[in-house]
Amino acid sequence: MLAALTHTALHSAAGTAAALPQAGGHPSFAPCHIFPTADGALFLAVSNDYQFAELSALAGQPQWSADPRFASHPARCRHHIELTEVLRRCTVEHRTEEWMAALRWVGVPCAALAPNQLS
Repeated sequence: MLAALTHTALHSAAGTAAALPQAGGHPSFAPCHIFPTADGALFLAVSNDYQFAELSALAGQPQWSADPRFASHPARCRHHIELTEVLRRCTVEHRTEEWMAALRWVGVPCAALAPNQLS
């Protein structure tokens, strides 16, 4: 539990702005959330621009990488709510295992949620 607060302590020690709440996500990664799929759900934790470009391409939205709201890691963190909404519309179009195979192939951190984890 303590390790999950490391980023907050670093922001405080550096005197930078405190991280904003993420409504279940992570204040330093975006997208970092649970996303519904056609047959379940998966967890994504995108931490850099390469991973986001790969995710965008897999979602059929390569233009997201050039969108000023999502083009950089800080921008994605600022616009995480918007990003989560548009990404959720894409993830429901394919089954969990299809997403998992494609995301793992390109190196995007992800995990499938077991049915008992969805309630």
